[in-house]
Amino acid sequence: MTDYPPNFTLSFGLHIGFQNDEVSVNKKGQQLLKDRNAWIQILDTNGNEVYELYKPEDAPMHYSPAQIVHSHMYPDTIDGYTLFVASPSNNKNLSYIIGFPSTEISKHTFEHESNLFALVIKFTLLVLLVSIIVFIITGNIFGNKLTNPVVRIVEGVELLSQKKYGIQYDEKGIYSKVFGSLNMLGENLKLSERERQKNERMREEWIANISHDLKTPLSTIKGYSEVLSDSGYHISKEEIILYSDIISKKVIYMEEMIEELRLNEKLKHNVMTLHKTKNNLTKFLRSIVVDILNDPNYSGRTINFNTPEEVIEYYFDQKLMKRAIENLLFNALIHNDQEADVIVNLYKQEKITIEITDLGRGIREEDVEKLFNRYYRGTNTKDHKGSGLGLSIAKEVIEAHQGEITVDSQLNIGTTIRITL
Repeated sequence: MTDYPPNFTLSFGLHIGFQNDEVSVNKKGQQLLKDRNAWIQILDTNGNEVYELYKPEDAPMHYSPAQIVHSHMYPDTIDGYTLFVASPSNNKNLSYIIGFPSTEISKHTFEHESNLFALVIKFTLLVLLVSIIVFIITGNIFGNKLTNPVVRIVEGVELLSQKKYGIQYDEKGIYSKVFGSLNMLGENLKLSERERQKNERMREEWIANISHDLKTPLSTIKGYSEVLSDSGYHISKEEIILYSDIISKKVIYMEEMIEELRLNEKLKHNVMTLHKTKNNLTKFLRSIVVDILNDPNYSGRTINFNTPEEVIEYYFDQKLMKRAIENLLFNALIHNDQEADVIVNLYKQEKITIEITDLGRGIREEDVEKLFNRYYRGTNTKDHKGSGLGLSIAKEVIEAHQGEITVDSQLNIGTTIRITL
């Protein structure tokens, strides 16, 4: 009965994730809470809230140990909710509280003192003592078949907690399903650890690339500034204009890069406010294409814009949506040869669809899955400067508009990025 609130609370730890020192509840967990009209607070070792979802206004931000125990054991409620407490199996430093509507479940306690009650207690203790004796005798008889596998299971769990995932157990006997689950858990944990290490390496490489990409324009700015400020060096008016223009361009480049990092952080932590207005997507996309082709850097490229309708209206944040579409178009232009055409299709059926297709190099299948990773740079980006966050930001913006973005690509044929709104 996993739907029973106490069981539901104990098993909910599987939906709590940890990445880069941040706590979150996955989408399935969020939906489960929503279906139960429940809410959650995740607390650190000091009882301070580090995450919450759907909690009522009168829920405190801090709990003392006594409050946590009291909330779990006794029928305390918060704004009409009955509370249950548990701790994630993969992070014992945290605990979490889930509140269920009191109309669905409530707790009751009673206290009783009488000679009859004492007699019942004595009888219960006697039965318990007899049961323990019987269990010891049975354990001695059937120990090899029953207790030894249990010991191995406990040892297996301990090894998994120590990140030793390579042990495989024979899936046989009355505990065959348990050993099978241990094997599967070990394999999943091993894959998760590899993925975590891979993301950590990508993050470190990304930071190194960002540092290099910022240091390069800084070196240029420093060099030309020293020339301009050196009274012993005679420079012409034309040189002053040239050096100043170079410095200005480098500063603009750095400002854009810092702004991209700032925007990424806001989107990552869901603190970006969308200013949605009703706009014509046809006119909006056409103007973006025209602006890019009017840029001297891309005036020789070809972008074909196709749509069967002159008016397709949608509520969206113009500034953020423009940033997302431009990032996708620039990605198609920058990472392909000059001769590679780019096609933009816009149409509306059940949903609004935007397709950005380039007839270029294509992307390897293993790289497609990483394309929107914050720390991922493709294998053909060595000549391109920037934060590498463009596609990640585009995905965040589309999803913030309740949209979906997918990628289809074949090597030496091309890539299509599809947005559905």
